[in-house]
Amino acid sequence: MIYIIDDDKYVRRGFEILFKSAGLTCSSFASAEEFLKIMHTLDNDIIILDMHMPGMNGCELLEYLSARKIFLPVIIITAYDELVSRECAKKYGALAYLRKPVDSEALIDLINYSVNKV
Repeated sequence: MIYIIDDDKYVRRGFEILFKSAGLTCSSFASAEEFLKIMHTLDNDIIILDMHMPGMNGCELLEYLSARKIFLPVIIITAYDELVSRECAKKYGALAYLRKPVDSEALIDLINYSVNKV
């Protein structure tokens, strides 16, 4: 399962269409808090995570997961490339750090690589 966490509904919808067309299962969330409500069901999944969101941001979610020893592949996506975001992604072991707009083929390849590696 691919979990898309992004406050932009158009970004979420675009990823849903992309992943479904590639035969991948996904579910999307408008906030980190919304995602945390289902977190107990995680099992070898992948997270596509926006860094800049209202409420809990992407870095805070990465820190939250790490503190609970939940280590899933996370692909960071952001429209605002900042040093602090890159450092956070690196600190918490993000699989990749991508700037929007994201190259669809590269993202699918990265997900398939991650799935086959797990």
